[in-house]
Amino acid sequence: MNETTTETATAVPAPPPVAGPGVQVVAALLRRGNHIVLVQEQRDGKEMWSIPGGGVERGELLTEALVREVKEESGLNLTVVGPLAYIVNTTTARYPSTVVLAFDCAHWDGEIAVHDPDGQVTGAVLLPLDEAKAVLATSSATRPEIEPLLYYLESLSAGRVWSYRDDQPIE
Repeated sequence: MNETTTETATAVPAPPPVAGPGVQVVAALLRRGNHIVLVQEQRDGKEMWSIPGGGVERGELLTEALVREVKEESGLNLTVVGPLAYIVNTTTARYPSTVVLAFDCAHWDGEIAVHDPDGQVTGAVLLPLDEAKAVLATSSATRPEIEPLLYYLESLSAGRVWSYRDDQPIE
Protein backbone atom coordinates (compact mmCIF):
# COMPACT_ATOMS: atom_id res chain seq x y z
CA MET A 1 0.00 0.00 0.00
CA ASN A 2 1.42 3.39 -0.96
CA GLU A 3 0.77 6.14 1.51
CA THR A 4 2.00 9.67 1.31
CA THR A 5 3.08 11.02 4.67
CA THR A 6 2.65 14.73 5.02
CA GLU A 7 4.56 16.36 7.83
CA THR A 8 4.31 19.96 8.90
CA ALA A 9 7.63 21.75 8.53
CA THR A 10 8.69 24.10 11.30
CA ALA A 11 9.34 27.62 10.04
CA VAL A 12 13.11 27.97 10.26
CA PRO A 13 14.84 30.75 8.36
CA ALA A 14 16.79 29.20 5.52
CA PRO A 15 20.17 30.56 4.47
CA PRO A 16 20.31 32.36 1.14
CA PRO A 17 20.26 29.99 -1.86
CA VAL A 18 23.53 28.88 -3.40
CA ALA A 19 23.93 29.81 -7.07
CA GLY A 20 24.13 27.02 -9.63
CA PRO A 21 22.15 23.90 -10.42
CA GLY A 22 21.07 21.32 -7.89
CA VAL A 23 22.05 17.68 -8.00
CA GLN A 24 19.68 14.83 -8.88
CA VAL A 25 20.51 11.38 -7.54
CA VAL A 26 18.71 8.05 -7.97
CA ALA A 27 19.06 4.95 -5.80
CA ALA A 28 17.68 1.42 -6.08
CA LEU A 29 16.60 -0.79 -3.23
CA LEU A 30 17.16 -4.10 -5.07
CA ARG A 31 15.04 -6.75 -3.37
CA ARG A 32 14.86 -10.49 -3.92
CA GLY A 33 12.52 -12.12 -1.42
CA ASN A 34 13.90 -11.34 2.04
CA HIS A 35 17.29 -10.20 0.67
CA ILE A 36 18.63 -6.87 -0.63
CA VAL A 37 21.71 -5.79 -2.56
CA LEU A 38 24.23 -3.53 -0.84
CA VAL A 39 27.28 -1.92 -2.40
CA GLN A 40 30.58 -1.20 -0.70
CA GLU A 41 32.12 2.13 -1.60
CA GLN A 42 35.31 4.07 -0.93
CA ARG A 43 34.47 7.73 -0.33
CA ASP A 44 36.66 10.42 1.23
CA GLY A 45 39.05 7.74 2.48
CA LYS A 46 36.28 5.81 4.23
CA GLU A 47 34.71 2.47 3.39
CA MET A 48 30.92 2.48 3.59
CA TRP A 49 27.85 0.46 2.66
CA SER A 50 24.69 1.69 0.96
CA ILE A 51 22.32 0.80 -1.88
CA PRO A 52 23.32 1.26 -5.53
CA GLY A 53 22.77 4.72 -6.95
CA GLY A 54 24.35 7.89 -8.21
CA GLY A 55 24.00 11.13 -10.08
CA VAL A 56 21.66 11.73 -12.99
CA GLU A 57 23.69 12.97 -15.96
CA ARG A 58 22.67 15.93 -18.09
CA GLY A 59 19.98 14.85 -20.58
CA GLU A 60 19.34 11.54 -18.81
CA LEU A 61 15.91 10.52 -17.53
CA LEU A 62 15.67 9.32 -13.92
CA THR A 63 14.84 5.78 -15.01
CA GLU A 64 17.76 5.71 -17.46
CA ALA A 65 20.14 6.88 -14.73
CA LEU A 66 18.81 4.25 -12.33
CA VAL A 67 19.33 1.41 -14.81
CA ARG A 68 22.84 2.69 -15.61
CA GLU A 69 23.87 3.15 -11.96
CA VAL A 70 22.58 -0.28 -10.94
CA LYS A 71 24.55 -1.88 -13.81
CA GLU A 72 27.74 0.05 -13.00
CA GLU A 73 27.66 -0.49 -9.26
CA SER A 74 26.31 -4.05 -9.02
CA GLY A 75 26.53 -5.59 -12.50
CA LEU A 76 22.79 -6.36 -12.30
CA ASN A 77 20.24 -5.60 -15.01
CA LEU A 78 17.26 -3.67 -13.71
CA THR A 79 14.36 -4.97 -15.82
CA VAL A 80 11.56 -2.92 -14.23
CA VAL A 81 11.94 0.31 -12.28
CA GLY A 82 9.86 -0.19 -9.16
CA PRO A 83 7.75 2.37 -7.33
CA LEU A 84 9.18 5.41 -5.63
CA ALA A 85 9.98 4.50 -2.03
CA TYR A 86 11.04 7.87 -0.61
CA ILE A 87 12.67 11.20 -1.45
CA VAL A 88 15.58 12.85 0.35
CA ASN A 89 16.23 16.57 -0.02
CA THR A 90 19.60 17.53 1.41
CA THR A 91 22.02 20.39 1.13
CA THR A 92 25.67 20.67 2.10
CA ALA A 93 28.44 23.03 1.07
CA ARG A 94 29.81 20.36 -1.29
CA TYR A 95 26.42 19.34 -2.78
CA PRO A 96 23.91 22.16 -2.52
CA SER A 97 20.25 21.37 -3.13
CA THR A 98 20.47 17.64 -3.74
CA VAL A 99 17.34 15.57 -4.38
CA VAL A 100 17.63 11.78 -4.03
CA LEU A 101 14.84 9.55 -5.34
CA ALA A 102 14.94 5.98 -4.01
CA PHE A 103 13.02 3.27 -5.85
CA ASP A 104 11.94 -0.15 -4.52
CA CYS A 105 12.95 -2.57 -7.29
CA ALA A 106 12.18 -6.29 -7.27
CA HIS A 107 12.67 -7.06 -10.98
CA TRP A 108 16.32 -7.55 -11.91
CA ASP A 109 18.58 -10.29 -13.19
CA GLY A 110 22.22 -11.06 -13.84
CA GLU A 111 25.21 -11.80 -11.66
CA ILE A 112 26.77 -9.38 -9.18
CA ALA A 113 29.92 -7.84 -10.65
CA VAL A 114 31.07 -4.26 -10.07
CA HIS A 115 31.83 -2.16 -13.18
CA ASP A 116 32.04 1.30 -11.57
CA PRO A 117 33.78 3.70 -13.98
CA ASP A 118 34.50 6.05 -11.06
CA GLY A 119 36.33 3.28 -9.19
CA GLN A 120 34.56 4.12 -5.92
CA VAL A 121 32.39 1.00 -5.61
CA THR A 122 34.59 -1.91 -4.59
CA GLY A 123 32.02 -4.61 -3.91
CA ALA A 124 28.37 -5.64 -4.01
CA VAL A 125 26.53 -8.38 -2.13
CA LEU A 126 23.05 -9.85 -1.76
CA LEU A 127 22.34 -10.09 1.98
CA PRO A 128 19.44 -11.29 4.11
CA LEU A 129 17.39 -8.27 5.19
CA ASP A 130 18.28 -8.47 8.91
CA GLU A 131 21.99 -8.72 8.12
CA ALA A 132 21.76 -5.88 5.61
CA LYS A 133 20.02 -3.64 8.17
CA ALA A 134 22.79 -4.37 10.69
CA VAL A 135 25.47 -3.50 8.11
CA LEU A 136 23.65 -0.27 7.16
CA ALA A 137 23.20 0.72 10.82
CA THR A 138 26.99 0.68 11.27
CA SER A 139 27.85 2.19 7.87
CA SER A 140 29.84 5.43 7.78
CA ALA A 141 27.60 6.71 4.96
CA THR A 142 25.82 9.99 5.68
CA ARG A 143 22.62 10.25 7.72
CA PRO A 144 20.57 11.22 4.64
CA GLU A 145 21.73 8.00 2.95
CA ILE A 146 21.05 5.64 5.86
CA GLU A 147 18.20 6.95 8.05
CA PRO A 148 15.49 7.07 5.35
CA LEU A 149 16.55 3.67 4.02
CA LEU A 150 16.43 1.98 7.42
CA TYR A 151 13.07 3.60 8.18
CA TYR A 152 11.68 2.40 4.85
CA LEU A 153 12.99 -1.14 5.38
CA GLU A 154 11.27 -1.25 8.80
CA SER A 155 7.94 0.27 7.77
CA LEU A 156 7.66 -0.18 3.98
CA SER A 157 5.73 3.09 4.13
CA ALA A 158 6.30 4.80 0.80
CA GLY A 159 6.15 8.44 -0.18
CA ARG A 160 7.89 10.15 2.72
CA VAL A 161 10.09 13.17 2.04
CA TRP A 162 13.17 13.51 4.24
CA SER A 163 14.94 16.89 4.57
CA TYR A 164 18.48 17.48 5.83
CA ARG A 165 20.73 20.54 6.06
CA ASP A 166 24.42 19.69 6.57
CA ASP A 167 23.43 16.10 7.42
CA GLN A 168 21.10 17.26 10.23
CA PRO A 169 17.41 16.39 9.90
CA ILE A 170 14.94 19.23 9.46
CA GLU A 171 11.85 18.45 11.51
